[in-house]
Amino acid sequence: MDNSTRSLAISATVEAMTTLRVDAEAIRVLGEDLTALATVLGSLGSHGALPHGDLGHQQVAAGLDELLGNWTLMRHELADAIADLGQAAGEAGTAYLVVERGLTEVLGGAP
Repeated sequence: MDNSTRSLAISATVEAMTTLRVDAEAIRVLGEDLTALATVLGSLGSHGALPHGDLGHQQVAAGLDELLGNWTLMRHELADAIADLGQAAGEAGTAYLVVERGLTEVLGGAP
């Protein structure tokens, strides 16, 4: 289909402005909570608490070791990712609070 001679009419209508509210303190606290969760995940004990004789067949014990070893690896990766999110949320919450205080001072009103 040849569109070279076809006229295009594009119109944009703005009915109302979208308002976005940010609870800076809640974001900052979320950062603290995520950081605490990452610490807990990272500090969970090793999976090697059971002696192999308690698990039965040697192949079962080897499979369990592999499964739990993979879980340990994934748990540490998850803890690192959550710690990064916690740090980012904490920094964002703090930044929002700083901006809010600055605007309050400049505009002379309540937040």
